[in-house]
Amino acid sequence: MLEVGVGLLAGLLVAVGFLIMAGPTVSRAVRLLLRRRSFRFSRPRAAANGSNLHPTTGKALAAAGRLAEMLKEQGMDRHVSALRHAGARLELNEADGIYAMHEALRHLRGVRLADRDDQEIFEGLIGQLRKTLNDRAEQLELLPRS
Repeated sequence: MLEVGVGLLAGLLVAVGFLIMAGPTVSRAVRLLLRRRSFRFSRPRAAANGSNLHPTTGKALAAAGRLAEMLKEQGMDRHVSALRHAGARLELNEADGIYAMHEALRHLRGVRLADRDDQEIFEGLIGQLRKTLNDRAEQLELLPRS
């Protein structure tokens, strides 16, 4: 029994010795074998899109979403659709999306809400969105449009 164990151990050591001597060629062959077998897992598409966004852009989209929800509660669907359209452009092309979001914010200047507290929250969200958009525009070195 002891001879069998010693024989197996010696065989294993010889095989490991050959693998070490073969070196990179064996590792390339193993990589090729692993590459041929596809271990691809399906990834959710939304997670891939979210990971491609810059964090500042994500903050701007979150603020725009909260702003759109507030406007939707007030029944201002035209402004909500403008914000959502600008948000979609921001996800596809940051520079054009920033300009579109600034345009949507210009249209929101004249919006007045009935409740004073809601108006303060609304103005705070607009300020937060404007600040994040300006920060991202500065990072991208975008020039203001006239």
